[in-house]
Amino acid sequence: MPFELLAQYLKLPVFALVAARLGGLIMFQPVLGSLAVPTNVRVVLVLGLAALLTPVVSLPATAPATPGGIVLAMAGEVLLGALIGAVSVACFIGLQMGGLLIAQESGIAFGQIVDPNTEEQETVIGMFYLQLAMVVFLIVGGHRAIVTACLETFRTIPLLGGGFSARLGSELLLQALTLGGQVALRVAAPTMLAMFLVNLAMGFISRTMPQFNILSFGFSVKSMLAFLLMAVSLPSAANALIGALEHACRWLNTLVGT
Repeated sequence: MPFELLAQYLKLPVFALVAARLGGLIMFQPVLGSLAVPTNVRVVLVLGLAALLTPVVSLPATAPATPGGIVLAMAGEVLLGALIGAVSVACFIGLQMGGLLIAQESGIAFGQIVDPNTEEQETVIGMFYLQLAMVVFLIVGGHRAIVTACLETFRTIPLLGGGFSARLGSELLLQALTLGGQVALRVAAPTMLAMFLVNLAMGFISRTMPQFNILSFGFSVKSMLAFLLMAVSLPSAANALIGALEHACRWLNTLVGT
């Protein structure tokens, strides 16, 4: 029995392909894929899951026998795992984009901080919505749903992409990007409309009272109004994210055939 188990784990090509698909998922997964998570933690997680799945995954008969062919096959598996992770990441990007639109319209975009997930400069409002998205994602169990969808692909989509339609994957990615744009508009629309009305009112005031310093006064008013509208519309922003994640889960179920 130990020798049979050892023989299963010696299937190095299968292990490499399984690890490649899981690595693509972890690399683009919203929570674990961020740079805030240490690289060694992600590597250990990928290798541990791959070691558990290798004995139950079989290599197709048409598998390449050369090292170059195995590397190309691994690249295809990474793309499949990345596609699954990118579907949920699009919802996060949409929410963060909504925060960026709010910050630009209200004049708060001047203050920026370093995003620990990407190590790039981001607006404070965008970072706030991104952290909110991560909390909601963990509360509703999105991380479990994404990992489960990836594990199900080994049953419905064999290694080397057997039975997987590239057209379905491209359509899924396009729908995810469209969904992210819809989330951004749903989050930013109330504040953007209010900022438009405020700008219109300040334009009338500057015309009727030229001696009034409308720039300094308007900046404070727009900032306070933006924070007030964000507080009021925060539940709707969370609901928009949850609805987008539900759509993404349904699309992933279509992808894996469950």
